[in-house]
Amino acid sequence: MLATALRGFLVVVASLLCSSAAAQPLVRVLLDSRSAVVEFAFDGPHRGSIDGRAFQTPFALRWPVEAVNGKLRVDGNEVGRVLDLMPQTGLARYQGREYRGVMRVLARGDQVLVINVVDLEAYLRGVVPAEMQASWPLDALRAQAVAARTYALANLSPAAPYDVCSTSDCQVYRGVRVEHARSDQAVADTAGLVLTYGGAFARTYYHADSGGVIASSAEVWGASIPYLSAFQDVPSDGPHRHWEVRIEPAVVAAHLGSAGHHVGSVSRVRVLANSESGRVQRLEVTGSAGGVILEGADARAQARAWGLKSTRFRMVGDLVFRGEGWGHGVGMSQYGARALALSGHSYGQILAFYYPNTQLQRLTTTAER
Repeated sequence: MLATALRGFLVVVASLLCSSAAAQPLVRVLLDSRSAVVEFAFDGPHRGSIDGRAFQTPFALRWPVEAVNGKLRVDGNEVGRVLDLMPQTGLARYQGREYRGVMRVLARGDQVLVINVVDLEAYLRGVVPAEMQASWPLDALRAQAVAARTYALANLSPAAPYDVCSTSDCQVYRGVRVEHARSDQAVADTAGLVLTYGGAFARTYYHADSGGVIASSAEVWGASIPYLSAFQDVPSDGPHRHWEVRIEPAVVAAHLGSAGHHVGSVSRVRVLANSESGRVQRLEVTGSAGGVILEGADARAQARAWGLKSTRFRMVGDLVFRGEGWGHGVGMSQYGARALALSGHSYGQILAFYYPNTQLQRLTTTAER
């Protein structure tokens, strides 16, 4: 079935040039990682490559793929380490979703990594409406497109198996299903536009709602970035600006236990210290078998595991949390961007507000295949 007549597909180039032009890369997006068989089905001609050896077939085929000791097996037969698949026409599919570009299957030990290798601008069409409602003002969507484009370019890692994941741990990507005419327009209107700082792509982190105060990168991640400082955000009427929740003691105890902290039946959580933007930096949890003090990243990880929307909260009962905002709070607030756009601000002004002292630059677009 294998042939060598075709070149394989892959391009990974993304360097910022002194003329503020850059080659546009393909983005490798991790869709899934599992120690089990994954299956791809093609209902017509398709092509691909196995470890760089290209092939094409006119047949409709199913590809059940698993990984064993760093090698892929198809129908139980070892084929290599990297498998690329792409329909001759139309879109690739995985678990009921359609994707542009190439589906890559990579073996890492006994795990199968499913990666979508897709053109940057096509990738953004599946990111912007997944991260921000397509019905929102166009200038908010344009700001989101620039931030997402810059984020992707800043995270390209040629030596790694993939560049970004498809969840909120990176930025949410849902493929063709979520594409919308308004978000497509925002992507097209800002084609090639990125934010830079000091001759490099800016780190354009963003979140849903700051809760009224933007956080600095230093207080959240311990690394000070000049354009990611703490400051007062604009007023917003988003659904996450104010919230209150009671967490069950068993939930707190279970997640603490998973992190190696065994305090028995939890009776109280107490805030001991806050950051400059009012986010929790130190927490004390008291239980029937003792207590534990959580600081920095450990406190944030536990708050997230408990289901809290943000660490900008205070205790109004032993296990009752009253907070503001959703997300880490660094960079652009999406609801804040919406509020600014509704009040007549352009996407350039929105980006300048949330990423001060960065430059909005246009890249020339080239692609090698």
